[in-house]
Order: sequence, then structure tokens, then C-alpha cells
Amino acid sequence: MKILVAGMGTSGYAAAKLALDQKHAVSACDLSLADQLKVDLAPLLSRGMVFYGGSESPALLDGMEALILSPGVPRASALVKAALDRGIPVLGELEWGFRHAQGRIAAVTGSNGKSTTTTLLGRLMAAHVPDVRTGGNLGTPFCAMVEGSTPETWFVLEASSFQLESIEAFRAHVAVLLNVTPDHQDRYARFEDYAAAKDRVFMNQDPSDFAVFSASDPLAEAFGATAAGRHVRFSAAGPIPEGAFVREGRAVWVHDGREEVLFGLADLPLPGTHNIEDALAACLAARCAGVPATKIVPTLRAFTGLPHRLEKVGVVKGASVYNDSKATNTDAVLKALTAFDSGVILLLGGKDKGADWACLAGEVKARCKAVMAFGAARENVKAALAGTVRLEIFPSLKEATFRALDLARSGDSVVLSPACASFDEFKNFEDRGERFKAWVKEAGG
Repeated sequence: MKILVAGMGTSGYAAAKLALDQKHAVSACDLSLADQLKVDLAPLLSRGMVFYGGSESPALLDGMEALILSPGVPRASALVKAALDRGIPVLGELEWGFRHAQGRIAAVTGSNGKSTTTTLLGRLMAAHVPDVRTGGNLGTPFCAMVEGSTPETWFVLEASSFQLESIEAFRAHVAVLLNVTPDHQDRYARFEDYAAAKDRVFMNQDPSDFAVFSASDPLAEAFGATAAGRHVRFSAAGPIPEGAFVREGRAVWVHDGREEVLFGLADLPLPGTHNIEDALAACLAARCAGVPATKIVPTLRAFTGLPHRLEKVGVVKGASVYNDSKATNTDAVLKALTAFDSGVILLLGGKDKGADWACLAGEVKARCKAVMAFGAARENVKAALAGTVRLEIFPSLKEATFRALDLARSGDSVVLSPACASFDEFKNFEDRGERFKAWVKEAGG
């Protein structure tokens, strides 16, 4: 086929390479020029790929038989609309990978907790299954994982709403929906559109599959309850009649007329209710995929979390400092705050994605002693949270960080949990987190 790949980030690159491996004629386009991309196109260009930099013009579709989308290219774009008008199939990178993969898939989505849950699930699976490949929106693109796969392979994939928008046949044998809360308001005109994309993780399942979902998140429960796969619920909010929950310091799973202890809370090294929820989801998904109960606790005890996810990075003047740079929406911040009772100096800000800052007011007032608002969103934070606790604003995260560390006293917690994208100052959330850790170290942490 003659294929056009739109968007040449890591996912688009992997999709184009897979298409070349399959002997298709490949063209690619991106709004950035070749020397502005994070990937080196030379290996693909040497194999015959044609690249159109600085353009996503519908004219590039002339003669094409399929359009493959990177997650960063929205379906509302003129290029996608033109392809659909011409009857050209539009496939996401996730769908393209699925069409060339053998084996089974466990897919994890949700507004928050995807990366932690996916990584933990991948490790739980690897404790029992010889060939487990973990990636997707987290790390390695699906298209870069499929080579050499067999019917015995398990793919553990983090799936974003951007990826799920453009699936057709993609099927998760174990599908996990953690939660659905407002995010990416800069891409979706309506919250309903964003939520509907999350619901697609259950698409194409049949009764032999498993739908694992939160019973305490209203939309996750509503979507999961209509899934074709076997329903497997979890909740950290309290007991549920059927599913996994916490009771007397233990995570238990009630199913098929019996009760199974998954793990003790003391076996989970990570703080916060949100990490309990993520662990419940990962352990349930692993059990549904056939991982023996005996493999759960040893793997869980060894799991210390991921960088930039409520990561303790130092102690300054007796105050603990945490890097939660991955928290790019307000719901993630609310979940992070559950790990602390009081004394939090919270750093909020960055590139605003249309956040409802007012929803933080109650938890901020209850658990924080101060808020340091920084970056492009600082005035929005100030307008919403003024009067709750001490609030100061700063043009940059660096200034906010050193002021927070100066204010901190023994027993306090300084927490970077920004509820924003990083692109006003940084390349990505990882860059933001690493810079924050360097400043903490500079301050003696």
C-alpha cells in the first residue's frame, strides 16, 4: 500500500518503520521540519521513505491508500477530515501495531495512574510469563514491540485517549479503566468526547475477556458495567459486594463465591490512596491474565514506583521533598494530597490545559500550609485559590522551588504536583522533574 504517516514523534517513527518492514511505500509528514524533530529520520529516509516537513496539508493524501496517525495528531485536524471524506482508512499507531502483533494484550487507561499501573502490571506478568513486552504510551511504542511476537506473547500497554480515538479492531484481552476525570481540555471541545475515548478500551472485547474497572469512579463504573468482558471491579473507598477492596489492612478480592487476599497494605511501598487503587488494578489484571497468587506479594514489595510520580527526592531542613511532575491535571493533585495529613507546601503551575482550579480548594485548605503558583498558569491558580492558604506567585518553577524550600520547616512536605503541562518552561514533565530534583539537591536535599 501507499501509506502516509502523520506526526513523526516516537510513535509515528515506529509506525513508519513497521510499514517499511512490511514493504509498503511510506511517506510521512509533520508540522515540524526534520531538524526540529526528536527522532533521526535518516534510517527511514535511506529505506525510501519520503518526508514532508512543516506541513500536514490534505494535498499529501493524493494517491494514498491509508493514513496512520501519531497520537499527537487530533482526529479534528483538516488532514484527517480530508482522508475520511475521500474514504481513506485512518488508523492510529495502536491499531497499526495490533494488525501486526501476535499474542494477547493487557491495556491500561485512565486519567491518572496509567504509567504506575502499567509498569507494575508488566512486572507482575514478567514474574510468570516468559515473553512480556511493556510499553505503549509509556516508553516503547506498540509498533516497535511487535517484531518476533508469538501467540504466547503478552503485551502490557498504557493506552492514552489520543491513542484510543483511532482504534478499530484493537482488542484487549484484559482491559483496565482506572478513572475518568477532566483532562486535555485543550484538545477536546467537550469532556464527553474525552470520556468516550477512554471507554473505547473495552471495545471489541468478548465474554472470554476481562474488564477491570474502578467501582468508586462514576464514569469508570458506568463504562465498565456495559463492557462485554467479564466484569472485575476494584475500590479503595470501601467494601464492595464483588471485586477487590481494602479491609483491615489487607487487599481482598471477592469473586466466584470465595475470598482471596491479594496483598497487605504493608506490602505496598508507595504512599497514598491512589497507589492503593493502582496496585489493586494491576494485581487484579495480573490474576485475570493467569499470574498465580503467589507471585503478587514478592513483586509488589520490590516495586518502589516510577520517577516523577510522588517520588521522594530529598530532605531539606527536616522537610521531605517530593517530585510529582507527572501530575498534569487537578485530579492527580487531589490524589497526591491524600498521601499527606497536613504541612504541605504545594507547587502548582505550568501550561494550563483548562483546569478547574477551584476543585482543589477543599483539600488545599485541609492539607496545605502554603501554595507556590508558578509559570503561565500562576494567575489562574491565584484567582481560584486565593483565601484558602498562604499563596505566592512566581514567573518560574525555579523561583517557586527555592521559596518553598525557604518556607519549609521540619515535618513539612514540599510537593511539586503542578496540575499542568510543562511546555511553558520545559521539554516535558520528565525535564521539569529532573530540573526540580537538581534544585532540591542544590539546596542541600
